[in-house]
Amino acid sequence: MRLLHRLRGTSLLARFGAVSLLLTFAVGAVLSSVLSTAIENRARQQAEDAALMAVRLGLQPQFTPADLAEGFEADRLADVEDALDDAAEEFGTAGLSLAAFDPIELKIFNRDRTIVYHSENPELVGETSGSGELGAALDGYVVSGFAHSADDSATSEDGAHQLLEVYVPMQYDGADSPDGVIELYLPYAPVAAAVAADVRTMTIALVASLTVFYLVVFRLIASASKKLRRQTEDLRSSAERDRHQATHDALTGLPNWELLRDRLDQALAAASRSDGEVALFLIDLDRFKEINDTLGHSFGDRLLCQVGPRLESVLREGDTVARLGGDEFTVLLPLVDGAGEAEQVAERLREALHRPFDVDGVAVDVEASIGIVVSPWHGTDTEVLLRNADIAMYVAKEFKSGAVIFEPEEHVTAPSRLTVLGDLRRALEGAGELFLNYQPKYTLDGERIEGLEALLRWRHPVHGLIPPDDFIPAAEGTGIILRLTEHVLDLALAQMRCWMDAGHGVPVAVNLSTRCLLDVGLPELVRRLLTAHRVPAELLRLEVTESAVMGDAARSMEVLQRLHDLGVKLSIDDFGTGYTSMAHLRRLPVDELKIDRSFVLGMISTAHDAVLVRTAVDLGHNLGLTVVAEGVEGAEHVAALRDLGCDIAQGYHYARPMGGEQMSELLDRVGTIHDGSMPVV
Repeated sequence: MRLLHRLRGTSLLARFGAVSLLLTFAVGAVLSSVLSTAIENRARQQAEDAALMAVRLGLQPQFTPADLAEGFEADRLADVEDALDDAAEEFGTAGLSLAAFDPIELKIFNRDRTIVYHSENPELVGETSGSGELGAALDGYVVSGFAHSADDSATSEDGAHQLLEVYVPMQYDGADSPDGVIELYLPYAPVAAAVAADVRTMTIALVASLTVFYLVVFRLIASASKKLRRQTEDLRSSAERDRHQATHDALTGLPNWELLRDRLDQALAAASRSDGEVALFLIDLDRFKEINDTLGHSFGDRLLCQVGPRLESVLREGDTVARLGGDEFTVLLPLVDGAGEAEQVAERLREALHRPFDVDGVAVDVEASIGIVVSPWHGTDTEVLLRNADIAMYVAKEFKSGAVIFEPEEHVTAPSRLTVLGDLRRALEGAGELFLNYQPKYTLDGERIEGLEALLRWRHPVHGLIPPDDFIPAAEGTGIILRLTEHVLDLALAQMRCWMDAGHGVPVAVNLSTRCLLDVGLPELVRRLLTAHRVPAELLRLEVTESAVMGDAARSMEVLQRLHDLGVKLSIDDFGTGYTSMAHLRRLPVDELKIDRSFVLGMISTAHDAVLVRTAVDLGHNLGLTVVAEGVEGAEHVAALRDLGCDIAQGYHYARPMGGEQMSELLDRVGTIHDGSMPVV
C-alpha cells in the first residue's frame, strides 16, 4: 500500500514502468514455475522409461514365471545378480543422463505381493507388502515416487539421500495380468542435476526474453507517452494561445473589450456588495490619424504599443488598461474614492501621455481626450457606463477639454453624433437590435443565385430603423468599427452554417471598412470565426473599396494576402470610384470586381458610363476576375450587361435585401449554382 501511495505522486510513465515491471516479474515467476514443473516431470518420466527398458529388455528375459511363483533357488540368485549387472551396464551407458540405470536397491514381488528377491536385505524374502503403489503395479501400471534413506554420505541439507522409487510390472506372454513387479530405488542425483541444468538454462532464456520484451514495450510506451505529452503540451499551448488571442488585443497585447467587460462586471458586483465605487475611463488619442497619414501606419502601431505601458506606469497593480481598437483605450479602476479621485487619476494619465514618446528615434507628442464615469452615480451596468463614458469622451474631444466627467443633466441632450456610438456599443452587447439582410446576386446567363451580400441594419429601441449612413461613418471613425465588423461576420457565418445544414452552400459577402483592412489582427479573427462556425473559407467573401486599399497600399496588401491564404474570396467593391492603377490592381490577391451602381444605372442613358462599364468588364476578365454589376434595376440593364459579357448582377430587378428567413425560402425555391457541390465540413 505504501508503494501504491508513492506511485500516485509520480508520472504516468513511471507508474506504468513500475506496474509493468511487477507484472513482468509475476509472469516470469509463473512461467518459471510451470516450466520447471514440466522439466521435472519430463526428467522423472525419462527415468521411469529407463527403468522400464532395463526391466523389460534386460531383467525380465532372465526370469521365468516359475521363478516368480516359487522363488529363486540359490543358484538362480547368482543369475539375478548377473542380469542386474548386465542391465546396469547396458542401460546406464546409453548416453542419456536422465536414463542412467544404476539401482541402489531392487526388490522382486510375485503376484501374491510376496518378496521373492531383495538385493540389500535377503532376510526380507518371503514377506508381503500392502503398498498401494505395488497394487497399482500389479494392475499393470508403472508407478514412481520419491523416497529417502538415511545416508552418512548424503549431501542434502537434511542428511537424507533422495531416491526415485519405481514399480515396473512384469507380464509374460499369455498372462492376463502381471506375474510380478520389480521395485527399483534409483539415485535421483543425476536426474536432479539434469533438471537443475535445464531449469537454469530455461531461467536464463526466460529472464533474457522477458527483459527484452519489457525494454521494447517500455520504450514503445515511453515514445508514445513522449509524443502524447508533446501533443498535449501543443494542445494546451494552442488553447492558451487561442484563449489569450480571444481576450487580448493582437497588436498591443493589452486586454481587449471581452476581458475588460468581464473584469468590469466583477468589479461592479464586488462594489454592490461593499457599497464601493468603480471608475471607468474612455481614452481617445487626439489627431492620431495625422500620425498615421504622416509617418505611416506601422509607425502608428509602434506608438500604440507604447501607450499601454505608459498608462500602466501611473496606475495601481489591480487596475486594468485595455485597448478597444484603433486609438481607443480604456482604464478600469475597480476601487475608487469618489469622482474626485477619479479626476485626479485621469489627470495623471493625461500627464503621462503628454510626455514625448520615442518611436524609432522620433519624438512624438500625444494628447488625449478622456471620458470619465463613476459607478453607481453614472450607471450600475457595463453598457450604461460605457455609453456614458463615450458621451463624456466625445464632449471632451468636441470642446478640447482634456478629461470630462459625465454630467447627466448636461450630456443627455448632447448631439446625436455623440450619443450614437454609445447606443451602438449597447446594441452590440444586446440581442436583436443589429441584424442582417441579404441581397442575392444572380448569374446573367442562367439567372440563378450565385451568392449573397450581407447588409447590416439597426433597429433602435427608441428611434426605430436607423439608416446605415447614419451610424456606419461614425463607427468607422473609431475602434468600434472593428467590433461591429466582428459582430457582422459572426451573424453572417452563423446564418451560413444554417444554410449549409439545409443543403445550400451559398457564398456570402461582408463589407470591410478601411480601418478593418488596416488591422493586422483581422485575418486571425476571420480564421477563428470560420473555425467556430465550421464554415469553409471559400464560402466567405470580403468586399473592400478601392479607396480603402489605396489608403495604405503596402499594409492593405499584407492583410489581403493573409486573408487570401486562408482561402477567403476577396472582392473590389464600388470599382470605378477610386484611384486604383492597373498595375496595382493586377498585384492584388482579389477574385472579383464589382462595378459601382452609379455607372450601371447610367450606362443606358450616358455613353460615358457605358464605356466605363464596358472597360471594367474587359479589364476584370483580362485579369481573370469575376465581374459583378451592382444597382441592376431594369430589364434593359440586364440585356446590356449580357451583351458586354458581365458575369453576375445584383439589384432591385432581381430582389431587394431581405431577412434570413425570407432568403431561406428563396434559396429553397430557386436554388443556387453551388447546390450539389457544397463542401463537406
